[in-house]
Amino acid sequence: MPEFKLCYKTSNRATSKPMAIGFGISKLEHVKQVAEWGADGVIVDSAMVKLLGEAKSPEEGLKELETFTKSLKAALI
Repeated sequence: MPEFKLCYKTSNRATSKPMAIGFGISKLEHVKQVAEWGADGVIVDSAMVKLLGEAKSPEEGLKELETFTKSLKAALI
């Protein structure tokens, strides 16, 4: 993800607006790394869709999604 870090740092200097990173973010380690760079937000999309799509039932998918999002949030606190 070094190329994303360079892109983020360059873009961040060009604006005072909050910035979020979202391409290729699918693991807890990615969220931690992006947070260390100082990103204002992290967008996790495909990983969530995958969790829901691979679940045995909608209820199971929602439970897995809840666990996943709580773990990502914990990485940011």
